[in-house]
Amino acid sequence: MRPSTTTDGVGMASLLLADSRLPVGGYTASGGLEPALLGGLPVHEVPAFIAMRLATVARVEAGTAVVASAAVRHLRAGAPGCTCTQGGDATTPEPMPEPASEDVAWAWAARNPVAAVRDSSIAQGRAMLRLVHRLRPDGPAAQWLEGLPRLLTARAVVLGAFAGELGLDGASVARVVGYDDVQSVTAAALKLEPLDPVDAVAWTLDSAPHLDDLVAACADLVAPYDIPAHSAPQLEAWHAAHAATERKLFRV
Repeated sequence: MRPSTTTDGVGMASLLLADSRLPVGGYTASGGLEPALLGGLPVHEVPAFIAMRLATVARVEAGTAVVASAAVRHLRAGAPGCTCTQGGDATTPEPMPEPASEDVAWAWAARNPVAAVRDSSIAQGRAMLRLVHRLRPDGPAAQWLEGLPRLLTARAVVLGAFAGELGLDGASVARVVGYDDVQSVTAAALKLEPLDPVDAVAWTLDSAPHLDDLVAACADLVAPYDIPAHSAPQLEAWHAAHAATERKLFRV
């Protein structure tokens, strides 16, 4: 049975893509929390850690997904391209072709310098691609993703493409990605530390203003060069150390 793309179906699709039970391997990632805790992050600073991610690396993921979704929405609608400019008079934008999936994926890869993080995203992206091929094998998302090299099937690219086919707008896509990032951290915290689950719920609720900021920053992006290029050097160092650790619960 194919997912609906009616108004109610769009709401269902948004909930589905934000559900950690989606069979795409999200349980293998801690949102960088395990590397951070092993690197010395105190548990009481997890809310600040969540806010940091929403201001940096999660914006890279959300921006990538939003750009991918915009490209597929244009294909789905039969539009000639996105109205974005590269130089010239910015007040009179001219339609340009939708960015190719490989261009979006390379822009994502350039903003993710840690191999372990890229590898984890690609593994989840492959699982997400399986959903696309099973549920909408002839749809615009599958068409747009066709020919994308295996080593560039980033989760954000595939998720964004699928979200675009299902009718989600940029703000909804950004919110799904940001919310998923928060939930990856809070769910992992309960496996890594002896916490009251209510504390994790409180952390999620307290992250709402930071999530709103992410959505505002990413909702209208349409081109690969628009994707934020924020970095978190300490987090990258923790990830690099974690990649060489043998005793761990999560891949990243």
